[in-house]
Amino acid sequence: MKKFLCAAVFTVFFCLAAFAQDVIALRDATEIQAKVLQVGIDDISYKKWDNQDGPLYQIAKKDVLFIKYANGTKDVFNQIVPEQSVKSPAKRQVNVDSVRFNAYVDVGCIFTKGEAGPMMNVTLGFRLNDGFFIGVQSGIDALFGSPASGGAGFDMASFPLMFDFRGFFPVKNPVFRPYVECALGANFLSRLGKPIYYEGVAYDFPTMTIFRLHGGLGFEFKRATMTAGYALYHLAKENNIHCGYVKVGIRIGKLK
Repeated sequence: MKKFLCAAVFTVFFCLAAFAQDVIALRDATEIQAKVLQVGIDDISYKKWDNQDGPLYQIAKKDVLFIKYANGTKDVFNQIVPEQSVKSPAKRQVNVDSVRFNAYVDVGCIFTKGEAGPMMNVTLGFRLNDGFFIGVQSGIDALFGSPASGGAGFDMASFPLMFDFRGFFPVKNPVFRPYVECALGANFLSRLGKPIYYEGVAYDFPTMTIFRLHGGLGFEFKRATMTAGYALYHLAKENNIHCGYVKVGIRIGKLK
């Protein structure tokens, strides 16, 4: 009887000793019999159960699924997801490079050596990004002749219909934006009471279409604009009118 009790007690202690170690379960299904000494922020320090006088080991916390301690408690570790891979909730953001509607209203003066007159145009289009605008330009301008123009009279009004391109230079200060302007298209020309007479050729048509080209330099300051440049009227019969122009205006529409 006494031998039986001794054997039972030995068996119980043996079983308790067998289950007294901590178990580290890894995410790859490996189990480590250990004595866990410390659970840090990123690492877990432990010694092997069968060599507790041996070296200290560390394992990355992200590789551990759970730890089952000798007293029966358990620590379960959620998988650590790198911060950069966490998808934040979708937010509506304004894209600086998105297409935005812009309009320009300009007034000014167009002139040659012997003719001059007022001009006004409206340009409707889109700012494709911070550096480029494309639109359609129309309006009205007039050239009034003088004796210096050398003819029976040179009074005409014109109605342009052109594609307008503006390329903006990159700048650190978005308030001040220099740009290059180029406009190309047709021009509907109408006389003002007299036959149009230019460089020895009479243009006795109530209305005719001619080729027109603008090119200039300008800048935006907040919403205000100023442009100066060169304009070409290509008349019939191979005559050209070379003009200069200066105009100021205002931009309508947002940049961002």
